[in-house]
Amino acid sequence: MNAKKLKWNTKCRFFDEKYACDTLTTEGYEDCSECLFAEEYSKKILIIKFGALGDVIRTTPILEAIKKKYGHDTLIYWLTLPESKELLQNNPLIDKILIYNIDTVLRLQQERFDIIFSLEINTPATLLANLINAYEKYGYYFNNGATYCFNQGAQEYLETAFLNTKKLQNRKTYQQLIFQTCNLPYTKEVPIIKIHETKKQYAEQFKQQNQISETDKLLGIHIGADSRWPSKSWSDKKIIEFIRAIQARYKTILFGGPNEIQKIKNIKEKLHQQRINVLSNNPKNSHSEFAALLNLCDIVITHDTFPLHMAIALKKPTIALFFCTPPWEIEYYEIARKITSPLLKKYFLTNQYINELVNSISVEQVLNAVEEIEIN
Repeated sequence: MNAKKLKWNTKCRFFDEKYACDTLTTEGYEDCSECLFAEEYSKKILIIKFGALGDVIRTTPILEAIKKKYGHDTLIYWLTLPESKELLQNNPLIDKILIYNIDTVLRLQQERFDIIFSLEINTPATLLANLINAYEKYGYYFNNGATYCFNQGAQEYLETAFLNTKKLQNRKTYQQLIFQTCNLPYTKEVPIIKIHETKKQYAEQFKQQNQISETDKLLGIHIGADSRWPSKSWSDKKIIEFIRAIQARYKTILFGGPNEIQKIKNIKEKLHQQRINVLSNNPKNSHSEFAALLNLCDIVITHDTFPLHMAIALKKPTIALFFCTPPWEIEYYEIARKITSPLLKKYFLTNQYINELVNSISVEQVLNAVEEIEIN
């Protein structure tokens, strides 16, 4: 006897291949053929964007643009790495977050999409873009050991990513280049981060534990720099001078990750010797916990790194310091103010720690930027 062939509506946006949807469970349907509540999507779209973390955040504006262009009934999947998943969770414009692993790779080769936006320029993402079935493809693919473009609009971002001369000449923001890659009109859609209620509670507990009152003004300073560009961040000396100058007006939170544990300890000890106490986040914070604490701040000071894009997505008044990376690639959305080192061109994209460079933005410049934010 042949088994009964169940009828699944895989065109329904609520269909889940792992579990019965709420409607099937509540109504007691035997399969999707009985359902009166199905919502079929018009197009199935896959975004491939792994990282870095800041780039994941500043790629989220394409979600709104996709809905505008292709319709609000589109089904959007986003393929990313495990460490980026938290940044995309709770985003109402994403229907399914896929994590890059062998199971997902096998699955994607068996599915068909209407459109894929392949937004990584390296393997394994470009290899995977070759294998996925889609009617339209935008972005990047792998060919004979090199990265190539599916469409002409993707060429400019590839050139700026690979060629420092092009990056120095470029004056388009990352968002402009990515929208161009995706063949989407750009109208300055803002990045999206949604903080879960449990993480908001975590931030409230932080306030209580550190005796932060509702009248206290909080200023966050992110002090980290990745190993690729060690001259990306302000020097400890300048940070200490700045906190000493601002401490009567703001409570300061130093932000960093596991690589900044010792740096935070050193700064706090030197300030403590001057009878100035500052707070700091847990360097092992999850990304969502980090975002919840950053969201407490009235002003954020950071360099060109992931917390800059997070602060902008949270719509926090932000002061962005640029030492060796291009400030013109950042979309400020009238939320952030930039201060650029006069030595930027001399040390453009240097991978060395340069003492004169990390000290080349003055405390007075940052204090003036704080005052501009306060006035406005």
